[in-house]
Amino acid sequence: MICTRCKTSVLRIIRSQANRYHEHRLKFRSHSSQADKSKPVFQRPQLKRDWSLHPMLSIPVVCFCLGWWQIERRKAKLQLIADIESRYLLDPVQLDCSEEYLEYTPVKFTGKFDYSKEFYLGPRHEIVDHRDKGEAGGYHSIVPFTLDSGQRILVDRGYVSNRTDSPVGQIRGTVTLSGYIRLPEGAVMASLAPASGTTQTYIWRDTEMMAKKADTLPISVELMSQHSIQGGPLAGQTRLSVYNKHVEYVITWWGMGLASLFYIINFKRKPKSVPAVFK
Repeated sequence: MICTRCKTSVLRIIRSQANRYHEHRLKFRSHSSQADKSKPVFQRPQLKRDWSLHPMLSIPVVCFCLGWWQIERRKAKLQLIADIESRYLLDPVQLDCSEEYLEYTPVKFTGKFDYSKEFYLGPRHEIVDHRDKGEAGGYHSIVPFTLDSGQRILVDRGYVSNRTDSPVGQIRGTVTLSGYIRLPEGAVMASLAPASGTTQTYIWRDTEMMAKKADTLPISVELMSQHSIQGGPLAGQTRLSVYNKHVEYVITWWGMGLASLFYIINFKRKPKSVPAVFK
């Protein structure tokens, strides 16, 4: 049997040890909690959706469509070139002023030249085998021509090195000629004052204006090479030129589209610096 006094002493000792253990545990928890609070916790910044990039998506789409359109135009242009080349090689047909001809259609006609109203077109290159030769220092001699029917047209006799009223190389009397139908080249850029006599120089082939001044039909024919005159105009100045740079346009449009698409995909708005969050 344990006496009451001894029992009280034992309980007191047990309680004292328990209190010490509890206090030590509380101190350990407090220290651990402070250590956790002092450790920074970094949060990954959230990037907001950048709605300003959505309208830019139309740029590569438009560029791709324009590039495809240039491919279709190139197909049509190649077909046009093939048609012109095949038409150019046909035998000349008798010129009928009441009909409308496609450009580069070969025709033949009979009549006389009227040198009283001669025009010069230039400055131009001399053309040899459908290619430019030398510098653009010469001119084309365009002379009214009276047909056997009494109708008048414009005939491009060919290349001359200088504008002159000299009768050198002029064809007199009734002749039968052949050439190619030529359409107007565009608006007249400039109409210079007459160089001498009744001559007048044009930069572009303005058939309508020349026809009004020379009292002819708005029909222009460029003579074939066999009608060249020694010491006079060099015929055969027809150049089969059709503007065809659609491949370059396709590369340009699709290149711009790929560049804009690459920019949109790799574009990121720089996030604002987010400080460390301490708990």
